[in-house]
Amino acid sequence: MFIRPMRTLVSSYLICLFVSLTFVAQADIQRPSERVILSISGLIEETNMLGSPDPVVEFDMAMLQELPSQHITTYTSWTNGTPVFKGVLLTDLLDKVKAQGQKIRVTALNMYSADIDVKTLEQFPIILAYAMDGEAMSIRDKGPLWVIYPVKEFPELDQPKHVSSMVWQVSSIVVF
Repeated sequence: MFIRPMRTLVSSYLICLFVSLTFVAQADIQRPSERVILSISGLIEETNMLGSPDPVVEFDMAMLQELPSQHITTYTSWTNGTPVFKGVLLTDLLDKVKAQGQKIRVTALNMYSADIDVKTLEQFPIILAYAMDGEAMSIRDKGPLWVIYPVKEFPELDQPKHVSSMVWQVSSIVVF
């Protein structure tokens, strides 16, 4: 009589332990502690939004700034001279969320979006910039996040299809 309830108790404990370990394994990326400025979804393996039916990773600015950063000095159609942009390589960001797709769709606060081939990201050091000339970018200044191509260093990127992919005021990325 005592063995059956004990077996049920042990089984229940093991199930709870398995579920807990599964959630811990899925939560390799911390949750944002400040205002969310970027969400990444789609064909990704990591998530920090437990309980979401689809994998989603949300980032605040501090989380992005903890990732390795790159600087790009380049011109754009929307800036004077050649400002210095600082941000995270999009390939590093995709590696962080364990992206599995062939393209990304970058969407701005105003819902403008552009698709970028992952092969292009792997070929060129394209960043998601969060600073220009050492200053954080406000929404008014095309921030807080802006996709920047190194067109000064790689003139072949100065084509309409790439220039139109320099989305500013980035709010989300979908991997597909």
